[in-house]
Amino acid sequence: MHARTTTAAALAVLALTLTACSSDDTSTTDKPQAAPASPTPSKSSAFLRPTPEQEKTLIAALTAIDPNLTVKESRAISRSVGVCDDIRKGKDEATVVKNAAFRYDGGTASVDEAKAAKIVQAIKDTYCKA
Repeated sequence: MHARTTTAAALAVLALTLTACSSDDTSTTDKPQAAPASPTPSKSSAFLRPTPEQEKTLIAALTAIDPNLTVKESRAISRSVGVCDDIRKGKDEATVVKNAAFRYDGGTASVDEAKAAKIVQAIKDTYCKA
């Protein structure tokens, strides 16, 4: 009987401890509290992907800018998703263009900021609205 009472008491103490740990009362803790999250755009935070029809239009637009951008179409689409995410997060145009240049440059394509600006515009025109 003594073991059963000890176990019950230990469980009761554990329950009280867990309840106290989950309390919203922050006045008794020395831990710094996390800052509130920064405001998020009212739009969904999920990455926006083009529909299959939009993908065709985007690939055509990117190919018109530079055929080397679309040697691997799936990679070109994936990169456009990152660019669109920057646009939807409200990043300034210069940052969006700079990030697009970084994303698309390399492999068979050489992308400077002038070409990146055209890429950003193609992404906006085909599926990504701010």
